[in-house]
Amino acid sequence: MSENKNYAYLPEDLIIQMLSNASNTAEKLANTINLNENELSQSREILEKNMLICHCLNDEYTDSIMAVDGANIIDHKTSADVMLSIAVGVDGLSGNHSQSWPIASKQYQQWQTALPHHVANTRLSQGIMFLMELSILSEANREIRIMDGSHLTTILKLNSLLSANDHDNADMPYVDALSSFLKENYNKVIPDIPDIINNAFSEPSIIGLTKYSSSREIIDSVLKNLNIHADDKVFMSSLLKENEYTKPLPVGQTKKNKAIWKQIHIACNLNIDGVNNVEFNHQLSLAILPFKITNNQKPNLFFCYYKPFEYAPAYRIEIKKSLAEDKSELEKTLSSIRRQIVMPEIREPYPQYLADIVAKNISFGMQAVNQAIYSNPILNSEKNFDLIFPYRTS
Repeated sequence: MSENKNYAYLPEDLIIQMLSNASNTAEKLANTINLNENELSQSREILEKNMLICHCLNDEYTDSIMAVDGANIIDHKTSADVMLSIAVGVDGLSGNHSQSWPIASKQYQQWQTALPHHVANTRLSQGIMFLMELSILSEANREIRIMDGSHLTTILKLNSLLSANDHDNADMPYVDALSSFLKENYNKVIPDIPDIINNAFSEPSIIGLTKYSSSREIIDSVLKNLNIHADDKVFMSSLLKENEYTKPLPVGQTKKNKAIWKQIHIACNLNIDGVNNVEFNHQLSLAILPFKITNNQKPNLFFCYYKPFEYAPAYRIEIKKSLAEDKSELEKTLSSIRRQIVMPEIREPYPQYLADIVAKNISFGMQAVNQAIYSNPILNSEKNFDLIFPYRTS
């Protein structure tokens, strides 16, 4: 008698199994976001006692606001990796006529190339995307410039770009591609990267607005005795009332976060002709030094949570010290962001939303690149035709 079980009906049997567990997943999510009213009440009392909840009273605003976002994609062909990275800057809604972009700056940027298969290619594509985003932000002349994401993520990605020899053993095509990108688009060389970083990180008008954040800096410091399981962003979305924000605090409020900002670094270990990595790394360290925590220095980077409307989530906003300590300018920034939130369905300020939409269309750009590849007489020859298709069936 055969003991083999019947062959499964796929994908039906798999879907049934997933559905049978879906209610348990939903319950876990409900337990995560179903915040205790008593905890909310106690937390608000503690924050108010420490004067950490503020109401935005300044109605002044500016329409001179923009956001930058980027995207990258790698099409793994049988023969090589085709890489595409983009970054775009988009203005917010305004009652005035549209502003022209500064002549000497770029509003959008793209980079594309084909390289031999290499595990480090992902680092290269992402890192170049972040360099383009920083360049657009620093070259723009808007009063408020929104960086999509956190300063920490940017530092980590740029460190990954320049330290690709750590684990991935980046080779000369990697270095040559990075060098060509900087020369062709910015007339710069790899040792100029600290200038790109410094230009963005020292500019008070550039703020970081994260769509997703797992940070618990407030919960694990000021509210550490309450055993709250949510992250700051989720908790503040329920705790704060309309047009309220938390008093800006320097990053590194907890032991864990302080350790991160003490250790944060960007270091280059690439083999670059004519470049002394010791001096280059010193310049990279100086570019991010204002954000580091040392025994003698507090960070120049602050954060706050702001809830513009009752129906909107709280936003985690990263700002420089000069803006954090100027209540009038800070509230002008918050009021300007509030005016860019136009409907509940759009969960971020309009320019950030629109920049994200444009960046997501990178797949159409890759389709255009592929059309050029398929039309190339050498590549579409019978001998090479199979090599220009993806290495696996879509």
